[in-house]
This record gives sequence, structure tokens and C-alpha cells, in this order.
Amino acid sequence: MPLFRLLQNPLGDFLYAVGFFVEYTLVRLFRRLRMVFCWLRRALGNLLLLALRPPIQALLDLGVALHSPGRFLLGYLLPAAATIGLILLVRAGLSLPFALRVTVNGQTVGYVASEEAFDNARADVLARVNSARELLAADRQTLSWDLEPSYTLSISDVTMTESEVANEILRISGSEISEATAVYVDGVLCFVTTEGDHLRRYLNSIKAPWEDPTSQTTRVSFVHGLRLVDGIYLTDSVVPYADVLAALQANDGEDLQVKVSERITETQEIPYDTETQEDSELDFGKSETVQEGVPGSEAVTRELTYINGTLVDDQVVDVQVQQSPTPEIIRRGTRLKNGMIGKLGTGTFIWPVPGYRTISRWANLQVRGGHRGVDIAAPYGTPIYASDSGTVVEVVNMHPSWGNYVTIDHGNGYKTLYAHMSSFAVSLGDTVSQGQVIGYVGSTGDSTGNHCHFEMSYNNVLFSAYDVFPNMPIKNPDF
Repeated sequence: MPLFRLLQNPLGDFLYAVGFFVEYTLVRLFRRLRMVFCWLRRALGNLLLLALRPPIQALLDLGVALHSPGRFLLGYLLPAAATIGLILLVRAGLSLPFALRVTVNGQTVGYVASEEAFDNARADVLARVNSARELLAADRQTLSWDLEPSYTLSISDVTMTESEVANEILRISGSEISEATAVYVDGVLCFVTTEGDHLRRYLNSIKAPWEDPTSQTTRVSFVHGLRLVDGIYLTDSVVPYADVLAALQANDGEDLQVKVSERITETQEIPYDTETQEDSELDFGKSETVQEGVPGSEAVTRELTYINGTLVDDQVVDVQVQQSPTPEIIRRGTRLKNGMIGKLGTGTFIWPVPGYRTISRWANLQVRGGHRGVDIAAPYGTPIYASDSGTVVEVVNMHPSWGNYVTIDHGNGYKTLYAHMSSFAVSLGDTVSQGQVIGYVGSTGDSTGNHCHFEMSYNNVLFSAYDVFPNMPIKNPDF
């Protein structure tokens, strides 16, 4: 039997099975989609019903209310009117001018704005009463005072100051009172006098020499806060004017010292910073300015305080930057020329004066008493650099032979000495790095010209710098 006929029946069965499966799947998918659509329709319908129910119910209730006016008034209009009335009442209450009514023995004295004002007024009254008591006690007399002011919350748009309330309390106390002037020193009532105008003129005459009517920033006052307050005081507290003056002038007039506070504003320069950038393309010892530094400026306000003309305090109270400084940027060369670097044992050294002019002479250590180091001639003020890193162990001023010199211990047995400096750039004990400026060329000590005398030693035994820098030219080709 041909192969085609053998395969015909199985292939037909397979294709039939595939067609049946596809048809069955599509029918089930359609049924599922129809179920989902029905569910969505019901859900959207329920949501729409929930959203429309409140307004529909409100319309129904309004229709019922319109058919029943009494029920409408009781259920809607009266609560709304009550709410509006409550709001208006609260607003009116908040706008009322509340104050504290001060009373003494049931008699109204006046009104103050706060409890603090009432407490201050009561304290003022007690201070005036105690002043009278102290004077009477000196004469072995007593003063009876049992009035205690009180306050209640009230409504008033007119209030009194603390001093006015104190005056009224004393006025209605029934005690013998006088219009007088109280003298306060450091906030404490010390005296009461009826010669307030005379005392005020006297105090003004003391301050007058220190006052400057043309200055808006000068304040003149007494050191101890000397203050005069006119008011009503118990007659028993009044002190003779001469006694008040004598008390104020006691102790060399300490209570009459005048304090002058003055504010001045000055423009000051803000120095610029210097930023150094190392450049391997530039020779060591040379530098170039990339950007010039420009100082800034600031307005500095200081408050000066004088007591009787002597400055006792100077404080900065405000600083306003007017112009920020521009930093100076310098390129510093790090490239070492041939011959400027050398090694010996564990030490690595660089030539200490790259800006030299000539090498005057090398060390001569073979001869007893010969020259101990190399003399490097250079212009006055040429920088001298640390030949290697280490610690500054000597900084000597005006040695008879070496003049100003520095010695560095490199920590590995090696030491270097730099002499005849014009000035130092390091201090004793400083830690320096290789290539750091340690001083400047000069001609101090036993010297006939500007140069750096440079010595090298290992374990305190001198050796010639020529052993380290044999290729250094006698004359600097760049000079």
C-alpha cells in the first residue's frame, strides 16, 4: 500500500481534532466575554444609582416640605438661622474691647490692658509706699498701708498706663499725697523729690557735653540707668532736694557716670587668598602669576562705648560685604633640571637655590679647617628651599660666622644647614617638606656678598654637596 494512503487517515483525524479544539475555545471565550459585559453593566448601574440617590432624595424632601410649610421651617430654616446668629454673636464678642477693671476697696480706679500691666502698676505702688516706710523707719515712725488693688474682666475701649493707675490708686487711698518726681537708679526707686524740674535740668547739664545733636547714631545715658518719673507719691516719702543731690554725688559721683554709645561704619579691605598650582612644565624655583589678586571690601559697623570719655568697649555689630575678593592664582614650577637632584645612600636631595647666579666655591674638607660647604651666590631675597623633608632643629639669629641660619634633620642620619639668610620662613620645630621655602638669601654674619652657605652631613660627619650634585653648572645658564 502506498505510504500516502497509510498516512491519510491519521492526518485527517489530527486536523479534525485541531478544528474542534479551536471552535470549542472560541465558543467558551465568547461566553466569558458576555458574562464580563453583563457584570460591568450591573456594576455601573449600581454606581450611578448611588450617585443620584442623594439629590433625588433632596428633591423629594423639598417637595414634601413645600406641601408642609411648618415642617419645612422647623426642619431647615430655624437651624440655619440659629447657626448664622451664633456666628454673628461670636464675631461681635471677639471684637469687643476687653480690659481689666482695677478696683480698690470696691472703688473703680481705671482700666488696664493686661494682667502684666496690672502687676506692674501694683508693684509701682508698693515701691512708692516702701520708699515712704524706709524714711519713716529712720525716724522710728510707721506707715499703715492695707490697700490691695484687684481686677475683674470688663469691657472698655479706654485704658490707662501703669503709672497712671498707680497714681490713681494713691489718689483714692486717703493718704497724704504729693505730686513729685521719683528717682530710679538701676530700675530701683531710690528717692522722691518735689524739685523734679531742678533735678532734671541738673542731670541734663551733666549729659550735655557728651551729646552730639548732629549724630543719628550716638546715644547718651547714665551708666546706672538714672531715670526720673513724675507722678503721685506719698508725702512721707519726699526727700529734700539737697539730700538727693548729695546721695547722687556720693562715691565720686558713681551714679552720675555718663555712658556714650556710638556706632560708626568703616570700609575695610578684605585680603585676597593665593592659590598655588603646581606645574611640571615649569622649572623648579620659578613661578608665574596666572591671575592677579584683587582685594575685596566690606562695610564694618562697630559700636563704641565710652564711660566719662574713656573707651571701655568696642564691638563689631554688623558686617556687609560690598565686593568679594578675587584670589591670586600662581603657577609654581616643579620640573627639576639636570643636576638639581641627587641621591646619596638613602637620601634624595634637591638643589636648595634654583635661582642662583653662580657657585662661588665647593666644600674643601680634605684640608684641616677648610671650607665646610658650598657657597651659592644669588640676588638678595632669593628663596631658599629645603633640600629634603625633615624637622627644623635650629633657627639661629646673627651667628658670628653664619649669621641667620637654619638646620634641618632629615630623620635618616642626614642633616643640612643653610646660612647667611636675610630672613626666615620657618620656626624651630616645624616639619618641612622637600622644596618648601625655609628662608631667603642674604649676607648676614661673616659674609662679603649675598649667598647661601649650604652644608651637608651624615651622622654628624660633613661631606661635600659636590658628591650629590656633580652636574650643577658653576654659572646658572638661565641667569
